[in-house]
Amino acid sequence: MLSKPFPIPKVSEFWVLETYGFSELGTGSVLISRFLWDLQMLKARYLLLTLTLVFSFGTPSIAQAQSDEPASPLQLIQEGKRPLLTITFSGADRFMSKAKYIFEASEHTEVFGMIETFMKESMNDLEGFNRGKPFGIMGYLPVAFPPLPEFVAFVPVDSVEAATKLVEKAPVVISKGSEEGRYEVIGPNRTFPVLMRDGYAFIPLGNTPDAKILEREFPDPADLLAGQAQEFDAAVRLDVESIPAATRTLLYGLINSGISTQLQQRDGEAEGAYRIRRTEGERGLAALKMLFMDCQKITFGVNISEDEQAVNLDMVIDAIKGSQMLKEMFSSTERPSYFIPLLDENAAVSVSISSLMADREKEAYGEMMEGFRMEVARLIEENKLGPVPDENSPIGQAMTAIQKTLQEGHMDIFAQFYRDSAGKLAIVWAGRVQDGEAINSGAMDVLTRLKDIEEVQSMGELQINAGEHHGVMLHRLTFAAQPPEAVAVFGDNVGMTMGMGSTAIWGVIGGEESLATLKSVMDKLEEAQATAADQRTPPNFRVIINVNQLVEMAEIAREVSMTRRSEREAEAGAEAAIAQTAKDAPVAGAGAGASAAPAPPAPGTSGAGAAPGGPGAGRGFGRGGAGRGRGGFQPSPAQAAAMQRRAEQGRQIALETLKEGDDRIEIDSRLTETGARLRVRLEQGFVKLFGRLVANGISGGEAEEAPQATPAPVQ
Repeated sequence: MLSKPFPIPKVSEFWVLETYGFSELGTGSVLISRFLWDLQMLKARYLLLTLTLVFSFGTPSIAQAQSDEPASPLQLIQEGKRPLLTITFSGADRFMSKAKYIFEASEHTEVFGMIETFMKESMNDLEGFNRGKPFGIMGYLPVAFPPLPEFVAFVPVDSVEAATKLVEKAPVVISKGSEEGRYEVIGPNRTFPVLMRDGYAFIPLGNTPDAKILEREFPDPADLLAGQAQEFDAAVRLDVESIPAATRTLLYGLINSGISTQLQQRDGEAEGAYRIRRTEGERGLAALKMLFMDCQKITFGVNISEDEQAVNLDMVIDAIKGSQMLKEMFSSTERPSYFIPLLDENAAVSVSISSLMADREKEAYGEMMEGFRMEVARLIEENKLGPVPDENSPIGQAMTAIQKTLQEGHMDIFAQFYRDSAGKLAIVWAGRVQDGEAINSGAMDVLTRLKDIEEVQSMGELQINAGEHHGVMLHRLTFAAQPPEAVAVFGDNVGMTMGMGSTAIWGVIGGEESLATLKSVMDKLEEAQATAADQRTPPNFRVIINVNQLVEMAEIAREVSMTRRSEREAEAGAEAAIAQTAKDAPVAGAGAGASAAPAPPAPGTSGAGAAPGGPGAGRGFGRGGAGRGRGGFQPSPAQAAAMQRRAEQGRQIALETLKEGDDRIEIDSRLTETGARLRVRLEQGFVKLFGRLVANGISGGEAEEAPQATPAPVQ
């Protein structure tokens, strides 16, 4: 036992301890599992960071500094000949075809009829425009610093005269310029210059569009975007290679300089924490450099496929031929997952990740582990948690095993939802490790140091060596908090069981029967490995979600929650009634005919109530008491009820639609000839859901009940 309470580490000082399990569960098994998972998350974090940095150069400037003389921007090396950014829609005819499919699938053909009527009566069926060609927006990065992007809309036009008649239905006038192909669209507040070329109208966008933007040589959109428009109904493409190499080098240098200054050691920062933070930052910069120099283009696209009866949402990354980025993409998928025999497409959720790290990542993680060792030793010493571990101690050997796992470079993670013998949810997960016995010994040491700490004990009942299966030592924590909603889904005594074998770390979250579920999963893998049966190799990254099963669990928890709330409200009402009864009881000793004197009227009111227009009136904001208070818009009770009713309608539509089936979401990553494609595939149930929600929104849902007028009192 410790002689004094264990101090809770501050996030700013001990984030490593808190992140990897010491301050929560204190198990070495949690340490390795969360550490491996967070390493994968670091990849995603820096991919998002680098994408954000690149996209920041494609964001329109909201305001520019005003001066008497035009600014002289610093010239960059040169401007690319292709647009940096394109937002493409495949064509009006394809849009109408997909809209027809959506509303036929959702059994709301009347909505498509409304769209057709609108196109005919209000839009002249887009007469004068080419309905088969793509249209959209191009974004350019001009030769200036800072680079303020310029955006140009492109629309296919077959007949200028017919298109002019349609456009002039709006309060605008089209004027032909003195130069060939030049026009102006003159509106009430602004004028847009227009360039006609290659069967397209090019229109600069912005509050004050400059005609000089149209002086560049635009590519023919039909040729430039032919593949993009054929593959996707709508797409956004970032053409990184369109930026000249010298310009990319300059931009990367500026970003690198800014980030590098943040990677210096801070005052009072521990050496171990500094090493981890610095290495993480350097990894991000390396990924950013690879994106700038090796990436060709990144495309985000959506395709509603009537043939597949599904919606495909894609992110496609194309790398430059022969680049390091392309080599790393291809090599990352060379090893299949160890847990393939366990994958079940019919599970509520199934996750499989198998990826080989690049050499630069292995080196970075090795440096981070050295910092992690230093942090663990410092925290144990500062918090008096026993002898400081050295390399030969159980904790030291466990960290060596973790480092060996990272140097092996194979990130292999599996997770899946199961039903236990009682029909309750059990979430099983696993990960490949090297020298799992050493990791288990380190976990035992950590548990021994932390098991008597009050903060750890308050989390629940911890059982060390709760069992053993196939050489895997199992430890279980039964959570102290047992919310009825969680018990309804997971079963009694919800907790987490974890264990480590020689080659894998295992875990399960669930009730009393979840341990048996974990053992059965381990048995299944053992049998599959022994028989070496042929297995279909899935993508190296795959997530499957069968939404109906998740909805069923959520509804169980929701019913329990509503029952609890009703019980609490009933109890509160009963207590209030008792209190009111006691308040209204006659005072002891008062005469039988005595009665309480009426309370004096509040200031500004009469005994009969507030006078119209008196000080008590007009306290609401707007009609029905709705308006803007300190927290923004405050709906009136009627508006709040209508919003709640519409939300409930949407929930019911979603539940009923997905119960019809075709509710699966599948996410996977596959290699292409020039890079990789990440796809989110939504089955037809989501097409129906979208169509029905749109139809419900157009119809306004159920008819609102008209408020009944209160009858005037008889005089």
